[in-house]
This record gives sequence, C-alpha cells and structure tokens, in this order.
Amino acid sequence: MRGLLAPFVVLLFNKSLDTGCFQAEFKQAVVRPLLKKSGLDTAEMKNYRPVSNLSFLSKFLEKVVQDRLQVFLNSNDLMSPTQSAYRKFHSTETAVSKVYNDLLLAADEGQMSALCLLDLTAAFDTVDHELLLLRLERQFGLHGTVLQWFRSYLDLAGLSGFCTEAPCRLLFTFCALFHKDQCWVHGCLFCTPRTDRI
Repeated sequence: MRGLLAPFVVLLFNKSLDTGCFQAEFKQAVVRPLLKKSGLDTAEMKNYRPVSNLSFLSKFLEKVVQDRLQVFLNSNDLMSPTQSAYRKFHSTETAVSKVYNDLLLAADEGQMSALCLLDLTAAFDTVDHELLLLRLERQFGLHGTVLQWFRSYLDLAGLSGFCTEAPCRLLFTFCALFHKDQCWVHGCLFCTPRTDRI
C-alpha cells in the first residue's frame, strides 16, 4: 500500500513547497472540546479548551518542512548554542544543567545570582505572525517561495473545523476569533523564546 500512495504524497508535498502554498484543505480540523481538568463543572464553557485534530497529511507535511528547516538552520549555524528546544540531544534537562552550571560558576567567583522563571506554557498561542515572518526573513534568511509557504501556513483564512456537539461549535467559533493574528500551531520552532537575549 505504501508503494502505491508514496508517489502521490510526494507529488502533493512538492507542489505545496514549489508554489509556496499550504493548501486550505490541510487546515481543516475536527475540533472537540476537552475539559481542562477532571472534576470541573461540565456545564461551564470556560472549563473547556478546543482540541483540533488535523489530517495525517497535514501533520506529515509539517514534519517534512520542520526537518528540512532544521537541516538548513544547522548547516548554516543559525541556531543559538543555548537553544535547547527542537534540537537533537537537547532538552529541558540540558537547559537546566546549563543554568545550574552558570549559577555554580558565579557562586565560585563570589558573585550574587538571581533567577527569574517564567511559565510559558501558552506562549505559542500569542506569537504575532507578522513578527514571526519578519524574523524568518531577516534573522534566518528565508525569502521568496519558502517565506511565502510559511505565510500561507500561518494564514488562518483557510482554517476550518467541524464538530458534532453544540458546546464544541461555540468553542471553535470563539477560538477562531481569538487566534486571528496569532500562532495556531503549537510547537512552532520559531515561537520558542530565546533566553540568551534576556
């Protein structure tokens, strides 16, 4: 089966990348309300968050682009050495180890240290798309069709969803309005805050 579908998937993905267009059909999602925590009142809309399930092809194309972009960034040495997210052999443990080491070195030299920790769990929802695209262009050197593909990917004009439950329809409408100019996609490589600039 894989041998039958692979040429069509490759053709579809290459067409998307060659034209700089992330198809509107890939932005269609099944949206379901998910209770934020067990035990919350199920009659209250504020206790739900929308969960969007995109198609397999959409997620697969995202992964292909992420892999290609990661190769580009690594081969051109564009990633900060202190960036731990979205890098092989790096994790939150790597980041914590670096901070801990810096604190120990400062203490050995008799310096005083202060540590400010931020909870950025919802940071991906608040990224301004125009600033993100500007950063892709100016800092990372993406231009032309590549930049247009990211613009198309981030454009919410084609975003649509469907669900069967009434609370879900209301929640999706609210969420689509709220996220008008913000990053809808969680885990975006360029949405990660850079602590080396703080």
